[in-house]
Amino acid sequence: MVNLKMVNLNMDHTADRSAQHSPSSFAPIYSSKRNSKNETAMKRTSKTSAIAALEMVQAQDPRHPMHWSACKRWGIVTVYCFLQMFVLLTATTYVGVEYTLGKKWGTSPQANTLGQSMFILGNAIGPVFMGPLSDIAGRKWVYVGSILAYALLNLGCAYAVNLPMLVIFMFLIGTAGSTAVSNVAGTISDLFGDIDGAGQAMALFVVSANVGPSLGSPVGAWIDANPKLGWRWIFLINVVIGVGFAIIMCFVPETLPSLVILEASKARSNQDGSEAPPEIVVREEWPFVISFTFRIMLTEPIVLVLGLYNGFIYGIMFLYLDGVYDVFAENNHLSIVSANLTYLNFVVGVLVMFAFIPVQTWFYARDRRINGINRPEARFITSLVTVWLFPITLIWFGWTSDGKTSYWSPIIAGGILGFADPLLWLAMLNYITDAYPRYAASAIAAFLIPSFIVAAGMAHLGLLIFERMSTKWAMTTIGLVSIFGCIMVYVIFFFGHFLRKKSILARNY
Repeated sequence: MVNLKMVNLNMDHTADRSAQHSPSSFAPIYSSKRNSKNETAMKRTSKTSAIAALEMVQAQDPRHPMHWSACKRWGIVTVYCFLQMFVLLTATTYVGVEYTLGKKWGTSPQANTLGQSMFILGNAIGPVFMGPLSDIAGRKWVYVGSILAYALLNLGCAYAVNLPMLVIFMFLIGTAGSTAVSNVAGTISDLFGDIDGAGQAMALFVVSANVGPSLGSPVGAWIDANPKLGWRWIFLINVVIGVGFAIIMCFVPETLPSLVILEASKARSNQDGSEAPPEIVVREEWPFVISFTFRIMLTEPIVLVLGLYNGFIYGIMFLYLDGVYDVFAENNHLSIVSANLTYLNFVVGVLVMFAFIPVQTWFYARDRRINGINRPEARFITSLVTVWLFPITLIWFGWTSDGKTSYWSPIIAGGILGFADPLLWLAMLNYITDAYPRYAASAIAAFLIPSFIVAAGMAHLGLLIFERMSTKWAMTTIGLVSIFGCIMVYVIFFFGHFLRKKSILARNY
């Protein structure tokens, strides 16, 4: 482990040039020299030793994970995206058995929804600590430990004797499984940085994040309806798969650039006798682990605003799930299984989004050629147009949901929403990892906290909305509210660089 308090803050141009010409040198990353100039620099920047160490990582260093082979990088990303899809299935497989649980324990729909909302809230709490921890201690073992805990905690859900016990364990597995949401984006940032291909890698992350919840409800309903299984097997299957993922991830390479470069430097020093980097004592950095996510969330207005807006659009998906039964089962007289299968329109939409990403990548590359830099704001270029699909499709869905129009109309509207929703989420994720590349997991965690808190609230709000308003006017209201989010995208695109200039942590050009 590396003692961060011994890290040299001297980042002058001479060190940068010497590192580029001498791959074996670790001077730009770590140095054991301590002098008054460095102490003065630390006081002047008011940055913790952990932040200072992270800022010394240079993407140009040949040992950086960005320079691994494409096959290796894409293989790692694929494993973690499958992990994310597996974990996020839990939130909506639970939705598929809420009715069964209500009948079993005699509980109300609002009480049953607590299991889902507490899982989402756990997704917000976990990254508060595991994001910063993975930014200094490494990604790999945070993944392994948290997913193993996720697997074992599913036993508590499987053998719950009442709804309160199930709700508590849903919160705990949401907390443990949150690394599959927040840390995967950080891992992609480790491997791809802000290069053009980063958009396609992050798009795979977004695909898995949307396919998982879209498949969850029909999968949960099928398991529940199977007389040989039942709802408890949803969680018992999670135990088996979760342990399997934990074992697999033991063999996945570490991707945190500071640790990868450190290990390469230590190996080099063992070969040629050169000075090895000092050790980091992670336990001395717990103030950083505990507070850094909140620091980003409370002092970086871009992250907070994007997080709140993302909570709204993420919550739209749960509102859509709440409205599916009324629209397709009651109004259009489809069976419960057929109504659940309409969730697959989101899967189609997100796959079309993945195929569309090369268009956004072309615009991003073109913006770099024009401006000479990789602007994070350029990640929103195509969203300037597609964001308007939110109010259009929500109102379209609402006004064709009464059963007087073919049920294919709301299905198509939902599919187009399934294209626009993940595309905007992708733009926000790429923007944050581009703007905060050295603290990607912490920044994503700060982004997800308000996102999941809002989404958890909207899971309950959806029940109230559809109880007191018709589907037609409920979706119309949500569509009109989404117009304010459309305006926010334009504000970020045109004025985001001014906000980044005022930030201590955001990357400026």
